[in-house]
Amino acid sequence: MRRKNRKWVATAVALYLLVMWSAYRWGVAQRPADGSIFDHIEREAKRKVLEQHAQEAAAAAQPKPTGESRLTAAGPAFVAARYDATHVVFMVAQQTESRFAASPQFGGKPTKVAAPAQPAAPLAGLQELWEPDSQALHFFPEIVQKTRPGEQWTLGLSADSTIPVVIDRTVIAPIGCSLALGFLASVPADQQTAFTASSQEYFAVRRNPVESAETPVPAHIAELPDWKPSPVTRKQIERQLNDRMRQELAKIDARLVANAASPGARAGDLPVGYVPRAKEWIHAGHGLQRGEGVLDYDIRAFRITPDGIPRLFVRARWKLVDAPVFLMTAWFKEGTVKEDAASLKTETAGNSGKSDAFRAETVKTASFRPESIPTEPQPVLLSADSSWSGTLREGESTGTLGDRLDFQSILNEFDADHDGWAELLVHSSEGTSTTITLYLYTDMGLVPMKTPFRRDTQSPESCVDP
Repeated sequence: MRRKNRKWVATAVALYLLVMWSAYRWGVAQRPADGSIFDHIEREAKRKVLEQHAQEAAAAAQPKPTGESRLTAAGPAFVAARYDATHVVFMVAQQTESRFAASPQFGGKPTKVAAPAQPAAPLAGLQELWEPDSQALHFFPEIVQKTRPGEQWTLGLSADSTIPVVIDRTVIAPIGCSLALGFLASVPADQQTAFTASSQEYFAVRRNPVESAETPVPAHIAELPDWKPSPVTRKQIERQLNDRMRQELAKIDARLVANAASPGARAGDLPVGYVPRAKEWIHAGHGLQRGEGVLDYDIRAFRITPDGIPRLFVRARWKLVDAPVFLMTAWFKEGTVKEDAASLKTETAGNSGKSDAFRAETVKTASFRPESIPTEPQPVLLSADSSWSGTLREGESTGTLGDRLDFQSILNEFDADHDGWAELLVHSSEGTSTTITLYLYTDMGLVPMKTPFRRDTQSPESCVDP
């Protein structure tokens, strides 16, 4: 090598060594503090696997969709009524406009729909229908504007039967003092046999079908028309009805006294005659508490739960001087296990928490008399509703409320999500109005699924100001 090239070679070697040394320092700096790169890769893989397992466990721990959530996910369920042999009608928007508005919001000239020769579903009051003209469409609610003729909806006929129905036209229906908007839907030709075979007049209709339960339950939901209570069962139900009536009456009278003594009552802000009527009702309440009321009731049995044990729907009315003074509905669970009187006395003699609770319940229902302890299955009171009694006391006009035991009726039963718990279509009278509501049945009470269909029962003349 020539002497003049040595310095360049030395410079190149020095640069090479500098680069290698820098690369080594950089590699050291990049090395994870918790071990080699291979250890780090292995740990990252384990971490990702653990995270995946944790996410799967969290997803499994999340509560599964309930029947109510599945029903809600399917969209609102509306009350549909039989219109004629091939049509149903249902309202999706209520109280949209006053029936006798001076300047109708809908505008145009609606055309009256031909009424069926044999009107059906009188409780819904939807026999008078009008078809709006096309110019009024932009005044309608969004759900009406976005639903077109020919669209298919799902109609629940019963707990185990659904059929499609096809939107025919938009209709306007007078429901007392206001107007409602909805649709007239036709039953397809291939479904008319099933529709005609159904004896029901009231149904539930949805835009979308309901998602089925993960494990469907063949509960065979239906009314049990042949079920008959024994004389002993009747006595047990009567005793529990009277006990619950006294509890509910005490609450209602307490509210009545509080309202009657309010400053508004003394100042005359409440309706004329309210305070004297309050005194009369409190006097009637004292009579009921003394046992002077005459109890009248009826019982209907239903299979509406996954366990298959009948639930008993009871409508009860108490009268004083042949006038209804208290109305209540109640749900009972039919007794299933026969109890021996001797075993019950032995159980109640114990000191465990279970025996204490059982003894308290026995004292409540049987006055803790050995001879009164039931020797056959005893129905269990699950829930009660006495709201009609408050309506009687607080309303100025209650019409024929309480004249008969039809102040609440079950019109149809469904199980759209097949989880064994029924949805009940229930009609209730509220004096000057009626409602038809879809409820989800629970042993704690009925849970309303959606806004009820409400109709005024007062005459059209009362809607117009004098």
